[in-house]
Amino acid sequence: MLLVVRTMIFGTLGGLLAYWLGLPSAWLIGALLAVVLAGVSGIQVAMPAATSSLITLFLGISVALNIETGLVDQLLHWAGSIVLMCLMLASLLWVLYRYYLSRGGWNRDEALFCSVPGNLAIMLSMAAEVNANVRRISLIHSVRLLFLVFCIPLFLPVAERRVSLQGFHIEHPERMFVTIALAAVIGWILKRVKLPAPMLVGGILATLLLKQGLDWNWRFPDMILVALLVFLGCAIGSRFNNIDIQESIAEIRAAAGGLMITLIISGVFAIVLHYVAAVPWTQAMLAYAPGGMEVMIAIAMNQDVDALFVASHQMFRMLIMSMTIPLLMMLIRRKA
Repeated sequence: MLLVVRTMIFGTLGGLLAYWLGLPSAWLIGALLAVVLAGVSGIQVAMPAATSSLITLFLGISVALNIETGLVDQLLHWAGSIVLMCLMLASLLWVLYRYYLSRGGWNRDEALFCSVPGNLAIMLSMAAEVNANVRRISLIHSVRLLFLVFCIPLFLPVAERRVSLQGFHIEHPERMFVTIALAAVIGWILKRVKLPAPMLVGGILATLLLKQGLDWNWRFPDMILVALLVFLGCAIGSRFNNIDIQESIAEIRAAAGGLMITLIISGVFAIVLHYVAAVPWTQAMLAYAPGGMEVMIAIAMNQDVDALFVASHQMFRMLIMSMTIPLLMMLIRRKA
């Protein structure tokens, strides 16, 4: 517990400094950078394993709170965008797989696991089952996510919603606590049936049920969003606890190359979506950015874009990749 508290102190101080400097997505980037610097300098940092589930639960509730009428019509209207994203994922997966396979010492399973955009927890569980290099796969995904967190806010046109540090007021605390409790129960049930992103879906479903059934309209205070961003930055940064830069230089270089490929391919498809479907560039890039589902939704919540659009695309990406990877593994092994 003391280790977690220390990590949160590092993250909060980093977020405060970034906020004072006026950086985009300051609380996320500042917390992330502070915890990464602490970890690589030998200071022990850590966050509970349940942090990611807690963050996605609150993000799901936040997204659903902003959903207005006509949800089904919206989802059907986005069908073309989903199809375009599937083409992007296929292109990205094939190019990254060939890229990692061309590097010396990488087998086919490792190249495939490192090529998958996001889905780190699922990839690590599959990698452990086939005795792949779990450390290498984890490091590739972590480095790519680290740079994505930095690149996306810095290069997107900033239309950031500044949060108030005095925003502690809760309009309807009883509604908030009931919604969180129901979301946690639904998320736990969905997790038991192994649905991807169960807490995110649970948060959305619980909020919509109470919003539509009981006409509950309320909002999280601004400090909840600040806390989510700091927690998220600390959770990502703690992956670099006690990492040896010299021993990991090969994986870092490979991850950097994979990141460039990722940004180019996803950026091209986001441009196509922007011009063909008139989707704002920031919104298209956040929806198509591969990896870091929680990060992209959190940034969308802090930007002047449609967070539901981003969340639905990120959830679909996670779902389609979870179903596709076992099939690809079978094809690769049969070919080998």
